[in-house]
Amino acid sequence: MPVKRFFYIVACILVLILLGFYAAFLKFDHRSQRPNIILISVDTLRPDHLGCYGYSKNTSPAIDQFAKEALLFENCLSHAPVTSSSCASIMSGFLPHETKVFENGPLPVEVTTLPEILQKQGYKTIAVVSNYVFRRKKGWEQGFSLFDNTMTNREIVRKYPERIAEHTTEQAIKYLQQFNNSSFFMWIHYQDPHGPYTPPDSFAKLFFDSNQIPRNLKLNQNVGGLGGIPSYQKLGEQRDYHYYVSQYDSEIRYLDEHFRKLINALKQLGIYESSLIVFTADHGEGMGENNYYFAHGDYLFNSQIHVPLIIKYGKELLGRKAHYVQHIDIVPTILNLLKINTDLNFRGSDLLQYPDTHQEIVSEMFLTRNEINRLSFSIVHDGYKFILSYTPSFTKKTALFDLKEDEEEKNNLTNHGKLRQKMESLQSRLHRICGEDLLKLEVIEKTQDLSNEERDKLKALGYVD
Repeated sequence: MPVKRFFYIVACILVLILLGFYAAFLKFDHRSQRPNIILISVDTLRPDHLGCYGYSKNTSPAIDQFAKEALLFENCLSHAPVTSSSCASIMSGFLPHETKVFENGPLPVEVTTLPEILQKQGYKTIAVVSNYVFRRKKGWEQGFSLFDNTMTNREIVRKYPERIAEHTTEQAIKYLQQFNNSSFFMWIHYQDPHGPYTPPDSFAKLFFDSNQIPRNLKLNQNVGGLGGIPSYQKLGEQRDYHYYVSQYDSEIRYLDEHFRKLINALKQLGIYESSLIVFTADHGEGMGENNYYFAHGDYLFNSQIHVPLIIKYGKELLGRKAHYVQHIDIVPTILNLLKINTDLNFRGSDLLQYPDTHQEIVSEMFLTRNEINRLSFSIVHDGYKFILSYTPSFTKKTALFDLKEDEEEKNNLTNHGKLRQKMESLQSRLHRICGEDLLKLEVIEKTQDLSNEERDKLKALGYVD
């Protein structure tokens, strides 16, 4: 064989080998290109009703499997027990008093959100939302190239607009298929299992045990859950506590089925392993703790602000973390993973580089409809939780809980003499943080102006009187 031909063949072989290594690098190293980002928020989802958080009933097989392939945070807290305030913090990385989103008011255009940041980086930004509070012209579409809030469903009990999990997932999958070749950020907000708890018939009987002794509750005349069933949650003549819990669990199981379809679509498109997927909830739901049933938005107990948080990014993030984290950690975590720098001074921390010091986690509630508490603020630090509330007449109320010994917040330690210094320290920290405003937005602090139609719909949703 001539020498030149020999070297030519060897050179070709080496080129093919190098091309093979390069192709393998592109295929297996998801950092070689910008990852797609999928943020999934579920309305009113308690973590302790998921198998991966210890629930004994099989409500969440798909979510549980996802959690096994991801990093699960056992103690994540939201910053408000209502959708808009909470989601504004998720999307911005700042507290409600800084975003100026109170109750379920609009998102000010002055707030810089994650989709706005990513859009400037060349990401296609897509939203598929299913809760009426995310209707257009309330600021939620800012930063999104495509904002889909189509709600052709009607709630079975109240007949108001929503989009159920099946249709939410179908639309999300269509966009995944359409934009699969682009770098995209997609926000998917599921309305299920928000009340009234009305799962499809095929799911409704999964968790109800007819042999249980009924525990009948009174029906409240308002949308609050103190002492009984909120008026908007009424399911026929049912008054049994166990029945309502079973229907809530069935709603979760229904959601889980369509979460499974979403994950399968990501796998079929070949982007499951290369995507950064964040799964959380906006807030929780009272299930009888502190004599509060089947509602949210009135208190800052953990039953209403403890939320799931599960993050998947290839094979890199696995296991469980028990320390307390918060919603405002999500944005800095995503940006750090993408190596995107901004001039925003985020309050939260990168969840993957969490500080050794105990975080100060603040939640806030600003209400106009509440006859119990008008303003409430809470702080969790070093295993303790302090709550400061003001009634409509601005009478001050305080509560102190040792979360290490009292997860259900049954034992108020306010008058425990040995903990006076601890309570004073927490109150001082709370005042300091709530007195800071890192955004300094020049927006009018007021609740949104509603048309009669909007007010009627939000009243039915339990958000206004």
